[in-house]
Amino acid sequence: MNKKIITISHFLLNYGFYIALFLLVIGFSFGAPNFLTAINFLNMMHTLAPTLIMISGLVFVVLTGAIDFSVGSIAFLSASIGTYLMVYLDVNPLIAVFVILVAGSLIGGINGLIVEVVKVNPLITTFGTMLAFRGMGYLIAGAKYIPIPESLVSIHDWRIGPVYLDIIFSVGIVVFLFFIQNRTIFGKQLMALGNGRSIAEKLSIKVKAISFSAFVISGFFAALGSIFYMAQGSFLSPRMGQGLEFTGIAIVVIGGISLFGGEGSILGLLLGVFTVYVVENGLQHMGLSPYIYPLLRGAIIFIAMYADSLKTRLRAKKLIRKET
Repeated sequence: MNKKIITISHFLLNYGFYIALFLLVIGFSFGAPNFLTAINFLNMMHTLAPTLIMISGLVFVVLTGAIDFSVGSIAFLSASIGTYLMVYLDVNPLIAVFVILVAGSLIGGINGLIVEVVKVNPLITTFGTMLAFRGMGYLIAGAKYIPIPESLVSIHDWRIGPVYLDIIFSVGIVVFLFFIQNRTIFGKQLMALGNGRSIAEKLSIKVKAISFSAFVISGFFAALGSIFYMAQGSFLSPRMGQGLEFTGIAIVVIGGISLFGGEGSILGLLLGVFTVYVVENGLQHMGLSPYIYPLLRGAIIFIAMYADSLKTRLRAKKLIRKET
């Protein structure tokens, strides 16, 4: 009987979000006739593309067993630097884009240095830098909406046939990072580090370098996503990336990537981000108050993290049984 309960629990933990997503889509399609249409789903993917890009690098940090709460603030600070150059110093947008990407990588590297050199816990480090980086962004660009050049805004409407280019680009990034995770030495070292720092060191893996690189990659993609985010709104928003520290973690966990590190596929991001946005999009189509979104997002985060914790405990019990 106990074995049967564990099997059912295992099934629900592994496939529960797929079942829930399917039921949500069916429910919303009955409640809102325009929900289950190709146009709506393309528009939804178009909307979520910047977020998907911003958090794609975060997965590498999580796979090492660390965390990065500063992703949204890195995106905002990098974008603030680029916007200041374009708007106030009249710098060519292409040069500004390059600066944004370099800035994001360097800012991510600051997190890596604090974690690996100063030896501060990643959670405390990135929670602190989350506040510091956002404050720096406000100092540079001010807490106001700043229009960006039309040449950069136009990338939001680029298409290949009926499909927006940012959809193809964001999915392509996830596939590319999936290849790195599963087909390169760096990816295997990331997974090994996530399964235990001491184990990775015994395998002669340069633990500090791998961890530092993960934070740099996280910063780079946060900055890259910020470019598409600005193009989507046609301005730099002082609210860019706010809440992404928690929404991003929820998306990662829903996608089957363990917060304890060393487990999961980056392809799961597609499921995670799609689930979160399906909920919001469906509620919009049903005409419900937008004030309910934070409540539901919080519930999703709680359920995702609880499921991840439960999955880890069940896995630990299974290992104990095997050893005994």
